[in-house]
Amino acid sequence: MPDNGIFIDRDRNTVRISRTYAASVDRTWWAWTDPHAIAQWWGPTGWAATVYEMDVRAGGRWRFQLAPEDGSAPPIRGVATYRLVNPHIELAYEDSFADDAWQPDELGTFPTSVTFEPGRTGCRVAVEATFPDSNALRRAVELQMADGYAEALERLDDLLDTTQGETNMQTLTSADGTTIAYQQAGAGPAIIIISNVAEDHTAVAGLSTALSEHFTVISFDRRGRGESGDPQPYDPARELEDIAALVEVAGGSAALTSGSGGCAIALDAATALGDKVIGVYLYDPPFFVDDSRPPAPADYVEHVEELVGSGRRSEAVEYVMTEMVGVPAEYIGPMKEDPSWDEMVRYAHTFAYEGRILRGLQDGKPLPADRWSIDAPVAVAVGGDSESYFRLAADALAHLLPNVTVLTLPGQGHGAFWAAPEPIAEQIREFLLD
Repeated sequence: MPDNGIFIDRDRNTVRISRTYAASVDRTWWAWTDPHAIAQWWGPTGWAATVYEMDVRAGGRWRFQLAPEDGSAPPIRGVATYRLVNPHIELAYEDSFADDAWQPDELGTFPTSVTFEPGRTGCRVAVEATFPDSNALRRAVELQMADGYAEALERLDDLLDTTQGETNMQTLTSADGTTIAYQQAGAGPAIIIISNVAEDHTAVAGLSTALSEHFTVISFDRRGRGESGDPQPYDPARELEDIAALVEVAGGSAALTSGSGGCAIALDAATALGDKVIGVYLYDPPFFVDDSRPPAPADYVEHVEELVGSGRRSEAVEYVMTEMVGVPAEYIGPMKEDPSWDEMVRYAHTFAYEGRILRGLQDGKPLPADRWSIDAPVAVAVGGDSESYFRLAADALAHLLPNVTVLTLPGQGHGAFWAAPEPIAEQIREFLLD
């Protein structure tokens, strides 16, 4: 089939569409697997896409809605279940139109494959959708599905053209062969930002930009997030290898920074890497060192894994929010209406990952004396408006490690690492450079 073409194979009840892009395979794959990216181009011209769920893994679902921007027609819903996810090579899923309850309509499901083929000048994408019978194919043709696909792929060309070079995403291969995607910006001493649970590198984009005025900043997609791999079974030790590889990218030494749940892996990495880590800045580490708040449920990790494993990803997020974070049950409904809920659902499996890293740190007991050994200077900052147990955790770290400075960020709460990047960056700059 020629590039940039549509072919309807009535003998096989198949529609094939292809297009070649100047962008790399990595960048094109991102545009197909990131919910924020695909919402910018999915659907025909004049239609807006809303992504409700995008769990890009075998067995995961992708739920979306397409609606004409001028309101001239009712919205169309689609639901797909991924059968194969071969990163940067192929996606395969069972696609269907859906009703308001996300159940397939009378057309049933149709297998769809999307392949990504590198070329001398970019990436060729080929889409093949197979329909159960000739009637289903005829209905799809009448609905101009192939034309809609072609228009969507053209809109993707526009997106890739405008975003080329914006994120500067690169990849490395970690010690176990896993691909880790990262971004590098700025100039100066190197600092690696370690993102939190249920988010990829884009969540710390504000801090990365603020720090890039004085540092060479590396942010990255942790395992199971964004464009990085996620081999199973998960092992926190592999994340330390990922950070070690990023330190080598930085030239052999770097500072580390993280907020909230990411603080534990930052301390673990600083211990494992020794003098390759020149400094650590932590914000509001969520360690429970006494009875000032309830401890983590003893079966927290196992329960999250059970919920995610049975496909109840939203329920897993709700469990984390209510039983772990302490969000009142009446707040959950409004939270589900916010797009951030879908992002947490997408990364619900990472709550169990982070739970494994945080084991022994949220039991309401003193911090373990033998887990960390860090000679580099460590700043532990606490928001002036954060809950009191964060200050207790910071003081506990100061008593445990030899070179800790406890700081306060006045007027800021627990979300400052993400929502207030400028004062965080200024505090990091003063600690590491002055």
